[in-house]
Amino acid sequence: MSFILIRFQSAISVEVTGGTDRPFTITYKPYRAGDSPVRIDNLCEDLFLKLHQMNSGQVALLSPYQSMLYTWDDPLKDRNLIWNIYNNKGKGFTADFSQDGYGEEQVSFHTVKQSTHVVTNSVTSKLSSTFKRLTPKSPELCTSSSDDSDMSDPPEHIPKTKKMRKDKVIVYWISYMDGYQRVFVLAQDERIAYQYRMSIYAERSNYEVFLALSSVSLSICVPTDNKVKELSYISISDSLPRWEVNVSNKWKQLAPDLTAWIEEKYQTEQKKCQLKEYLHIDLEKMQMTKPFFSELRRTYNPGVWLQLRKSETYTYCHMKLQRLQIDNQLHEAVFPSVLYPATLPAHLKSKRDKPCIEVQLLKQYRPSLNHDIYKNLKVVIQEYCVNLDRGFVNHAFDILNHWKVDEKPAVRLRADLALVHMPLPIIAVKGQTNAQRSVIFEFVHLSPIKLVLSLSSRGYTGDEGSPRRRFGSQKENRPKLFNSDLLEYLFNSWGSSLCDMKDVVLRMSYLELRNAPITIPALLDAASRHYWQQLVQQFYVLVLGLNILGNPYSYIGDFTKALKYFYEPYMGSCSRRMSATSQAVLSGATRLLAAESPHLTTPYKSIKTTLGSKEIIDDLPSAVLQANKINPASVALAVTGVIARPTLDICREVSRVALHRSGVDSAEAALRACAERSGGRLVARRRLPRDCSTLEGIRPYSPSAARGAALLAQLSRGHYADTDVYVAHAHLSPTSLATVLVTTQHIFLVRLSSGRNSWIVEWVVKLEELIGVPILRDNKLILNIKQDELVSYFSTDEKVIEMNNPEVLTWLRSKIECALVQALEDKRYNSE
Repeated sequence: MSFILIRFQSAISVEVTGGTDRPFTITYKPYRAGDSPVRIDNLCEDLFLKLHQMNSGQVALLSPYQSMLYTWDDPLKDRNLIWNIYNNKGKGFTADFSQDGYGEEQVSFHTVKQSTHVVTNSVTSKLSSTFKRLTPKSPELCTSSSDDSDMSDPPEHIPKTKKMRKDKVIVYWISYMDGYQRVFVLAQDERIAYQYRMSIYAERSNYEVFLALSSVSLSICVPTDNKVKELSYISISDSLPRWEVNVSNKWKQLAPDLTAWIEEKYQTEQKKCQLKEYLHIDLEKMQMTKPFFSELRRTYNPGVWLQLRKSETYTYCHMKLQRLQIDNQLHEAVFPSVLYPATLPAHLKSKRDKPCIEVQLLKQYRPSLNHDIYKNLKVVIQEYCVNLDRGFVNHAFDILNHWKVDEKPAVRLRADLALVHMPLPIIAVKGQTNAQRSVIFEFVHLSPIKLVLSLSSRGYTGDEGSPRRRFGSQKENRPKLFNSDLLEYLFNSWGSSLCDMKDVVLRMSYLELRNAPITIPALLDAASRHYWQQLVQQFYVLVLGLNILGNPYSYIGDFTKALKYFYEPYMGSCSRRMSATSQAVLSGATRLLAAESPHLTTPYKSIKTTLGSKEIIDDLPSAVLQANKINPASVALAVTGVIARPTLDICREVSRVALHRSGVDSAEAALRACAERSGGRLVARRRLPRDCSTLEGIRPYSPSAARGAALLAQLSRGHYADTDVYVAHAHLSPTSLATVLVTTQHIFLVRLSSGRNSWIVEWVVKLEELIGVPILRDNKLILNIKQDELVSYFSTDEKVIEMNNPEVLTWLRSKIECALVQALEDKRYNSE
């Protein structure tokens, strides 16, 4: 908080910072140009203006063609400036001078003759001594105004028997910055107002750049004692294409199956398509001709959309992230997704998908000041669900601990003591140096944040690969968080008593700054403190169930009742909840820099760039690839691997849609469609966890290997997942539910049980029990097994894998041979 103290034509600037979690700091500075909140210029020909702070009784009078520097009468009250016409009792107009903009107000006049007795001394006597020199002489005509031009009343001291004429005039206002000083201009002449407006927005765009990416992803892997695991998959994905038909001047969304069929024809650039005699569509004209004539519309939002404009001094940037999601890829995960957008309310689901994160920035470089002025900065974040379990948090903070630079407590203590003994003049000089590097943010709006938090103390296995510490001969599975016991305390506090916490709603109010000279690091620090204080307070009360001491005078308010400065995130947009000045800034910049970009709708088509094959084929036979696409067991793997504990109905529905859309390659797209229609009840990963080979290390993602690793993780409730590493798998036939799985220690023959939606192990063989390499005979692959003395002599000593495709059998034989060689090398290494 800063304000100006004026006394006998001199002024001093006072700045108050701190409070809440830090001590108050009061800084006194000599007045400099630009410290005054606003300079008001009255360029009206015959209008006398009166100015006052909202809810304040002190009034200042400004004559035509005069200027004045205005400061707040009471810094603790609302800092809104109200202007009106002299001798008018209306509520007046708000002067929005926090950022560049313009507008107009319609004012009505009551004009009387000179013979009318007008007493102005009563008004002059009420003015303070500071503004007596601004008192005008009695005007020839008496004027008045009100907020509504049709509701103005004549002054009471004018006899109503006199002739009176009612006129209307438009008063134009312009807000701009002159050096470091904010200026608010009022004028009656439209030409003067136009000249001021053109001095603000008199530039044209030099170039404009558009960037659209369908998706961006990042895979995070962590090493363990025996292998490498994929910990998380961070993705920014696009929205599903939406096809709509115009029925009675209303756009109706088509069914998912029909949408998938039309989208396939659209992507292959077919001009016309038809579904037997039932449906005829003209994709070139975007019309449906049968069963009835109607218009078609396609809407698509890319994962990342960026618009950048640049002129001589202005820079405009607009970025949208459609859907940001973080998945937990550990097979013991309790929650499949750690962070994902929450579903919209029922009455808003029919509307178009909003981007989960939207950022808008308008910046101007001032050569005279040699620094930037941020005209508009707005960040809108939609509601998110955050699901954390013990295993994921342990691994995540174990990674962060490696980036932590250890510093001895004695070093930190000496640094704090040095700050205590530092002289005040040095601190003041540092503050002035930092203030010179400040930039001006005319308008900053950071949207409210709403989180739906779920916590679980499960999802943690005591295997050797998990992060842990040793104390002598005793193991401890609880990691230290940055040399503190915070994480240890939090997860152990509800582990036994409260169990899992689900759907705890945390709300944090938005942050808004106007005309603030501040550095960018200071802005980031203010934003982090603003949200972090609210988050910690609500976490203690709503999650831990503790009573805390709050500040009853906080501007945020009591979050248990009604939170101030909060609105639902789905109502926020970079084009909504914006003041008139903000709209004027962006409209002016848009008009003079360039036209607003069109939405990504038809007839726009994305430019495809093929960088290679979508799937890592390696040495997979064509029969294996084909079986992966059409085999029901493979489709079930693609579905159940991305859903945690799915129901049988969901698996059947997704499998049916996926098979209808040509197999496993469309299973994930079909799953996204089902997740969109489930209303939030279906939470799915973006893809299956990556298979990290111990021999080849991290390789490009292979969907086939990922499905095989998912099959290994599902066998016997994950019993083999921690000891074995996936090598290969193949289905016995394109339609068979039986699958052969080869790992570094075992060979399995498993079958999908459709009734229980689980995998049953028909037989399993250890690699160390094999006698030599499997024998290929006719359409059979024979595995010779060592004879067990405890088993009857008449029992068989071989297992047979029978297929009709010799190519697949040869491929399986080579994979088993590779697994045998690797097992022998591991055995020799362990013995040494």
